Amino acid sequence: MTERLQRLINGKGPIYVATYLFEHTGRYFGARLERACRAGLLQSLTQLGLSAKDPLTFLPYRDSNGAAQPLPEEPLTKAIFRMDIERLEDAFALVAPLYHTQFDAGICFEIGFAAGRGLPVVVLLTNNYQYRHFERLYRMPPLLELMVDQLLQEGEFPFTELSSQPSEYFELIELALQRIERNLENAISQLVLHSSSKSRRPTRPIHNQDRRIFLEFGGGEYEFQRILVAKVRERLENDGWHVLSAQRYELLPKIDLLESAKRDLQNAISSDVVVVLGDGSDVNPESAALQGYMYALGRKIVLYHSGSGVLYGSAEYNMPRNLMLQHSASRIVSSYESVVCAVREVTCS
Repeated sequence: MTERLQRLINGKGPIYVATYLFEHTGRYFGARLERACRAGLLQSLTQLGLSAKDPLTFLPYRDSNGAAQPLPEEPLTKAIFRMDIERLEDAFALVAPLYHTQFDAGICFEIGFAAGRGLPVVVLLTNNYQYRHFERLYRMPPLLELMVDQLLQEGEFPFTELSSQPSEYFELIELALQRIERNLENAISQLVLHSSSKSRRPTRPIHNQDRRIFLEFGGGEYEFQRILVAKVRERLENDGWHVLSAQRYELLPKIDLLESAKRDLQNAISSDVVVVLGDGSDVNPESAALQGYMYALGRKIVLYHSGSGVLYGSAEYNMPRNLMLQHSASRIVSSYESVVCAVREVTCS
């Protein structure tokens, strides 16, 4: 029996079911996915002749917000972050739903963290489209895809010839959700039956350069990213750093996107510090995943976020970025001019 499976049946390493937390549909969908995970776990454990203690699953928000115990003078969000990270560190596996045109940065961080820990990562896609770059189709953004062990594409839904009857349309949606639950239940059952002790945790490549830093500004997909990378690179090189930057989209179409993403990931792993651009309505999903990955590897992270707005849910949840990104960063800066000082601080601490 593997160590992961032993932790699971002892109630010490549940499956972590990542969830869209900020609206009711995400919480509802997450609860259904958790139900499917539990069914798959119980089915496979019974088949193996094993009994297990609860909890078999961990559902963020439900299992962390109410149970988190802040340390003295610690904000609630930091206590939630600590609890979620502790559960992820010992999880049997991560199950993560992804949908919408902008994937949730918190979930992407959790995918990256789990991959950095060497845990099995099961991603459930429910979008009924793919990404196309220079006539080549990709199931999801490439840096994320590199971190996934199993990808369930469950976005099948008709584009045309839909009934205008409300009851029939509602039934069509319900059937799609039931199909998703069945397929996830089977995937989890197989994951338990074929659990492996082999770890996927990456090893750090050997390099000759000292003071190596990686800039993850979205891979150069947009012009503003390339402009900011050039400005930050110049300042860091003048400070004596060997600077590498994510270029996966800049190399298109000469190099396949997945191949250039592998290069970005290896360059990040070989670096001492990672600077992540956090601008936008949410953090770029690939950048968020890379931040989670590097945090799992113990790297120093500088999060560059120049926005003036905050995510305000209450006096307790009042912060510029998702709590996973916020609390995993070693430093947060609001201008590119501040990056060099922040890097000096995190490397001296």
